[in-house]
Amino acid sequence: MDTSQTASSFQGSERFLAILPIGSCEQHGPYLPLDTDLRIAGLIAAKLERSFSDVKTLLLPAIPFSASWEHKGPGTIALNVGTLAAILHDIARSLKTWNTPVLLLLVNWHGGNDILASLSTELSATEGVPTAVAPSIAQVGKSWDQSHITSAKDVHAGAVEFSVLQAYWPDLVPDSLPESAHCEPQITPAKTQAVLQALGSYAVTKEGIWGAPEQADSEKGRVLIEGLVQDVHQQTRALFRMVNTHPYQEKG
Repeated sequence: MDTSQTASSFQGSERFLAILPIGSCEQHGPYLPLDTDLRIAGLIAAKLERSFSDVKTLLLPAIPFSASWEHKGPGTIALNVGTLAAILHDIARSLKTWNTPVLLLLVNWHGGNDILASLSTELSATEGVPTAVAPSIAQVGKSWDQSHITSAKDVHAGAVEFSVLQAYWPDLVPDSLPESAHCEPQITPAKTQAVLQALGSYAVTKEGIWGAPEQADSEKGRVLIEGLVQDVHQQTRALFRMVNTHPYQEKG
């Protein structure tokens, strides 16, 4: 995070980009830390902030908790949807009092935060602060599939997240994992999100892992993150240009 800029840096008519990482505190099995999603969201946000040289940016402190009720139990601290919504509305209202045009970008990694898409639309429409989520849940899922880290059904605390932690925080993960770490619950024809919504991760997994962490590949994890940051940069640059051209949200 970088909030070392002074208030005067954000006075005037030039729009700036406010980047808000949103993490979670939740179980990630016996091998990954509770702040895995927070770390990865913060990593993407920091790299994104550094990727802009011609746009004024502000990397805000991350929100460490979010909608994680599907992991209810040891290791998880979750916020109600209404609580998360109230926090984001307060942040948007605070930014609006700066009287400086802004684009608020919510950077998310946690799969349970699909509510952020609707909340972003709501903030844009009701608070007059253009807001968007990047990467989207669908975009993160696509990046997982295209990484070719594993052929297993990798949902949570599996090969992909282990690979990213192994690449950027190798001291936080074990050097190797037993084959017994592998867990792919048989839920067909039910869908993953429906199972997590109705039952929760502890009910259908052995130790909170849904995937194949023993198949982790740190280099592929690094490539995944770098590619995702590049994609989000391009999307954000285009969005920034469009918001400047069509600032209808701020007329309300």
